[in-house]
Amino acid sequence: MALTLGVSGYLTAAQASNADPDLPDTLSFDVMRDGSQIGSHSISFEEIGDELHVEIAIDLEVNLAFITLFRYEHRNKEVWRDGRLMSLETRTYDDGKEYSVTARSTAEGLLVEGTSGSYLAPRDILPTSYWNRATVDQSVLLDTQRGGLLEVSAKAKGTDDIWTEETRLQARKFDLDGDLDADLWYAPDGEWMKITFTVRGATIDYVPVGPHRGLSRQQQSSRH
Repeated sequence: MALTLGVSGYLTAAQASNADPDLPDTLSFDVMRDGSQIGSHSISFEEIGDELHVEIAIDLEVNLAFITLFRYEHRNKEVWRDGRLMSLETRTYDDGKEYSVTARSTAEGLLVEGTSGSYLAPRDILPTSYWNRATVDQSVLLDTQRGGLLEVSAKAKGTDDIWTEETRLQARKFDLDGDLDADLWYAPDGEWMKITFTVRGATIDYVPVGPHRGLSRQQQSSRH
């Protein structure tokens, strides 16, 4: 389960962080499976000098009574500079299977080591961590779980209301196809708001919780 899903009119996330002091410290989501919460996904951002440091934690568990039917853990550390991924380090526990990926920027490209072996990826490749709005402008992404390259295409599908607690906003929807099959939503300012996909016949749906920059900049309405 690979969770780990040029910008026309949008800044890349790293550039946005340098231009915008309102970049939240964290983005948080409840992860739902067919309507029931099974875990959480959090992303923290920290500017250190001219770099943007990003840490991602995903913890999922499906239980039946006192029996754990499924467990998934993912940890990801990314370092960005001038809108480019400089390094990445991930480890994943996927229901009994363990994976790790490392990547670092070199003069020739991004040197990747993972389950798929070692190779040079394009210098400007983006990982499948989804928080960067430029994800939907790419034709190839770096799989942060296994380390391979994934061919994708995205189509804009209009706007939808995204709810969190007692607030809402209209977010742009994109259908991601190819080696990944998911729906992604981004706020008008480029902030990641939601993802939905199917795993083993179950619908996985993200619900944003806590402060989201995109929500704070929209007129907020009470749920009716």
